[in-house]
Amino acid sequence: MSKSPSLRRIKADIRELSIDPSDRYHAAPLEHDMFEWHFTIRGADGTDFAGGIYHGRILLPPEYPFKPPNIVFLTPSGRFETGVKVCLSFSAHHPELWQPAWGIRLILEALISFLPTPADGAIGALDWTSEERKKLARESSKFRCSACCAAGETCGDLLPRVAGGGGGEGAGGTRTKFQEEIEKLKMLQFQNHAIEIEGENMGANAKDRGVEVVEEEEEEEAENERESAPRVVPEEERSSTNAKTETETPPSPTPQDWKTEEGKASVPGLEEEEGEEDRLRHRQGSAADDVRRNSTVRSADVPQAAPSVVLPAASDTGSSEEAVAVAVAAAVEAPAVDVDDRAPDDAAIANDWVVVERPFLVSDALLNGLIGFFSVVVIALLRQAQTLMDELYSLGGESVGGDAEG
Repeated sequence: MSKSPSLRRIKADIRELSIDPSDRYHAAPLEHDMFEWHFTIRGADGTDFAGGIYHGRILLPPEYPFKPPNIVFLTPSGRFETGVKVCLSFSAHHPELWQPAWGIRLILEALISFLPTPADGAIGALDWTSEERKKLARESSKFRCSACCAAGETCGDLLPRVAGGGGGEGAGGTRTKFQEEIEKLKMLQFQNHAIEIEGENMGANAKDRGVEVVEEEEEEEAENERESAPRVVPEEERSSTNAKTETETPPSPTPQDWKTEEGKASVPGLEEEEGEEDRLRHRQGSAADDVRRNSTVRSADVPQAAPSVVLPAASDTGSSEEAVAVAVAAAVEAPAVDVDDRAPDDAAIANDWVVVERPFLVSDALLNGLIGFFSVVVIALLRQAQTLMDELYSLGGESVGGDAEG
């Protein structure tokens, strides 16, 4: 006996179906794969599927019976898609509802009961019309599975022929032991799909609201960017605006036109009333007054002259040298007045557009000192020259007198 719990359970399902067969369904595993079963079910009487024979596959997981199987229909029915793993409350789409006590027999009876139920938008579910389903039910008797049917057989030949109609509801009118479980599965199926649909609708609504919010935010951001972005004025509009401004704005008067001899502002338009000759004379007079006013230097700005150097009378060279030294010291100690420290001239401030620069002076004190120094030197040299001349003259007179005496 196999040690695998899955294989033990599969063998138990095979034994159960062989002991208590039913003419409403048949299922058996493939010879080469115990986990793939093929089933054949008969449509319930009194439904659109009455007389139909539907064939499909049951794919058991390796963890069976602790995990539910996948179910695939191969015969068209108008209720389930073919070749698709359908979504049922006892299939792998809802592992949370599966119970390990359920087996192959419950799955087969549940499939027969779920055929006439609404699709409810489940995966692999169809909601075709009654006429289409009845037509497919009549044609289903011809369906043949190459893996299950022998030559010349159809899937309907796989159903057992049981005396007295066999077990199961609809055949002998007897309720099976799984009927209560099947009713619960139907209720769970409807509840789960209702929750899924509601969740999908809520998700779709939330997505739509999210998209709307994102679109509104993007529009608001774009509007803010357009408002904050500087406006680019076309070249033609800018040229026309500049031309209009130049035409409408009158030329501003020059400073000379606004100034008078007394520093007062003249009335605009006065020159227009005067003649050309009076206006020219007025401008020339104002300019001359400005030049004269800017050229005037206040008495406080004139540096004080160096004190006069009075040389004492000296009859010899020593006294002359002392006099020169005293004169130079007096010239150096004379107070210096910096031209840059002068107070600003009011006239120059009022007439800042007419500037008459004074000649550049190295330094008034230094210039006075140099002049005094050179004056003293020249005087000293002249006195020495005079002294020498006197000595030469006296020497010449003495020599002439000596010659006369001789």
